[in-house]
Amino acid sequence: MAAILSSLAIAAMLVLLAREYWFRLFDTEGPTAHRQFFRWTCKGLVIPIVVWILINSGLVPGMPILLPEIALTKSRGGNWIQPLARSCAPVLAITGLYWAAITFGWLQALIAVRVQDRGEFRAQVVFWGALLLPVAGLIFYLLGPSGLGLALLVWLLSSVHLTLPLARKQSLPPSYARAVARMKFGKYKDAEREVLVELEKSADNVEGWMMLADLYANHFNDLPEADRTIRELCSQPNIISIQVSLALHRLADWHLNLAQNPASARSALEEICGRLPGTHFARMARQRIDRLPATREELREQQKPKTFKLPALSDELEETQADAPMASNPREATAQADRLVERLKFDPNDAEAREQFATILAECLGETELAIEQLDLLLAMPDQPVRKSAEWLARSAAWQMKHRHDPAAARVRLERLVREFPQTPQAFAAQRRLNLMEVDERFRRARLQTE
Repeated sequence: MAAILSSLAIAAMLVLLAREYWFRLFDTEGPTAHRQFFRWTCKGLVIPIVVWILINSGLVPGMPILLPEIALTKSRGGNWIQPLARSCAPVLAITGLYWAAITFGWLQALIAVRVQDRGEFRAQVVFWGALLLPVAGLIFYLLGPSGLGLALLVWLLSSVHLTLPLARKQSLPPSYARAVARMKFGKYKDAEREVLVELEKSADNVEGWMMLADLYANHFNDLPEADRTIRELCSQPNIISIQVSLALHRLADWHLNLAQNPASARSALEEICGRLPGTHFARMARQRIDRLPATREELREQQKPKTFKLPALSDELEETQADAPMASNPREATAQADRLVERLKFDPNDAEAREQFATILAECLGETELAIEQLDLLLAMPDQPVRKSAEWLARSAAWQMKHRHDPAAARVRLERLVREFPQTPQAFAAQRRLNLMEVDERFRRARLQTE
């Protein structure tokens, strides 16, 4: 009994050793590697032991028992199971050693196929092979043919251990090109399957989960499943704050645009405030919550098309001049600017004073660059009304064109105005100005070509 237990322990250790190196080599294949190793172990180790037991137990028709002791005991009606068990101990140990040696030989062959730096691979194999060859030869000399498996295992193990890092494939980031291609052809079920395949390789990839939620919301009309997917994504430990904010803002958009449900959109934005309290993301979410309609009827009313006069960008300057009269000469302008500076020293967050100060700098003192910097400070201040932020961006763009004659810088600010405040009158005026600038640029290029 002690012999069979020792042999089982040896076989188990050999299986665990081979399993460790097998999974290191096939670390990117996941469940497939587990199945392959299980089949390899059954074929090379389990099945030979089972065949040995069946043959020597006399259960195979037409096959004589190989061990005379078992055959004689069985013919006399004695207890033949005990000698059969004793015979399995050395067979199990020897078979396990041969199987392990063959396994490491197979792994070495696979490593040789996969390596990129073949020069280093050959150097490692030759060095360790030559170093351990005398040890393997001594084992074979002392144990004879029954020790050949152990000799080969000792000879191969170090080589596999040291060359394995040369062959391990780096985990590639998931690619959703196939899923995008399926979506372009309207094959959304196939696209979902492709996304799930990639997520199996990288379960914490935010892009894949967002693509999956987008499929559910916009193509499968399953907004509850999209909602569940987004909220589970936001609960993952590795997701960062900006990803949480973007995901929940997207979810709020879906609830508003697809389901006409301001309450659910508010719930998604409230989750940002709960998950990221005191952050810029929470403040932005709170601003959006304050602008949300209370009911579906109010949302529909907001979505109805409205007609209004598109202001010119220069209108912002005229309004400021009407609200805050400008000084008539440089001396008076400088004095007025000094008074505003004193107000700002007392309260740097005085938006009205900073706005007047910027206007005096640009319109009266010719300090356009400093004036634009003041407007940028206003834009960076948190919790400012959307209407005022849009006015400040429009005004800075107008000063870039009017005073600095820099259409490129003005274009950057106009594009930002359209992107960040798309529903304001200033954004429509900015889009109109961008279209005119594009037409002018086309005419200029055409004129240059004709010349």
